[in-house]
Amino acid sequence: RRPSAQVPASEGDVPVVDYGEAGPMRCSRCRAYVNPFFTFVNRGRTFVCNLCGAGTPTPRDQICELDHDGYRVDTLERPELCKGVVEFTAPAEYCARPPQPPALVFLVEATHGAVSNAIFDTVML
Repeated sequence: RRPSAQVPASEGDVPVVDYGEAGPMRCSRCRAYVNPFFTFVNRGRTFVCNLCGAGTPTPRDQICELDHDGYRVDTLERPELCKGVVEFTAPAEYCARPPQPPALVFLVEATHGAVSNAIFDTVML
């Protein structure tokens, strides 16, 4: 996949998830947002972060029973648990500072082959 590619119409719009004032579920250690790779254990009362491995109690209003395979029974109804990309609406206290404009990063391959094929001359135009 190419992150900046045009999204085909068949994929639809990026879903927006709003948890209200409580904000999205996040890992207590690394603060990662809930995603399809979080593992729910203890009958859905705890989730395990896929990034740092920390277990975090599931907020009471977000607890859901697990099926016989260990997946939440509401997984397909919740885009944050079954989609690769979602947009979260987060409350103001999630922001340490006002939102900043996006940073642009350009990478240029600097291997011997790229340099000998004049990639820098092409990029600098």
